[in-house]
Amino acid sequence: MKFRYPRRSNYGWVSEIRKQNFIMVLAKLLSFYLSINLFFAIIYYANKVLINGTGFFDYIYFSFVTSLAIGYGDFVPVNFVGKVLIIMHSCMSTMYFALMVSVLSIKMFYPGDSIKFSKKIIYNKETDMIIFRVINTNREALINPEVRISVTEHNVGDDIAGVFNIVEDCDITYLGRHDYSYTFKNSFANFNLMKEANKANEYNKQLKSFKSRFRVNISITGSYGLQQIAIYKKYFADDIVIGKSYKPITYNEEGYRKKGGIRYFKIKNFWEDFESVESINDRE
Repeated sequence: MKFRYPRRSNYGWVSEIRKQNFIMVLAKLLSFYLSINLFFAIIYYANKVLINGTGFFDYIYFSFVTSLAIGYGDFVPVNFVGKVLIIMHSCMSTMYFALMVSVLSIKMFYPGDSIKFSKKIIYNKETDMIIFRVINTNREALINPEVRISVTEHNVGDDIAGVFNIVEDCDITYLGRHDYSYTFKNSFANFNLMKEANKANEYNKQLKSFKSRFRVNISITGSYGLQQIAIYKKYFADDIVIGKSYKPITYNEEGYRKKGGIRYFKIKNFWEDFESVESINDRE
């Protein structure tokens, strides 16, 4: 008896759509639609499928009327080839409109990730605590945010890697508008995160690849009113750095819009400072 593994689903295109600007998505959809109709207009014109079509513009007009299923009746196909082409054109246009609705729905109701995680996690060896940073780039505050943290221990091969859920509440430090750092314990339930990370780093260096299963998995759920969000971030062993804390950012007046929201490009070196780690030797 042969066993077949299920195929992996790939929805990468959804993420790509969410990352793009809404105007760009709309422009691409419109350009594809125009290209389809222009393509069929050329084919109609080449085969002279219309009874009373004179110039090329008549065929462009007929192509758009056909795709929109308007059916004015001022132009009709004259031969069998034209009828077959119209059937193909109508089917393709129907499927494309369905695709357009799907893409615009994804963009409007599931926008790009507005929660940004720091690229690194800090380990403060003086306090034996782990710190990561999060900022909400949406104009609206996140309602009822919930943070879940789990750690997959270092393991390789066929051995099962345990997953430890951190149930203790995190200490939250306010660093600016919608800008926070979360601190949690390094050791819990007889499990030491840094020991596992060091084992994973050593193992990966020996193989010169990321074969260790060690991961720090962080998810944030909440809502912006009607819109529910669930953001997920995965950190590896080499994403952990030694430091004291993250650098606070000074939010000046130029960085604020009149109707809410922050213009990050108006704040000098904003994203560099967002990732900046204060050394343990730095004292205020």
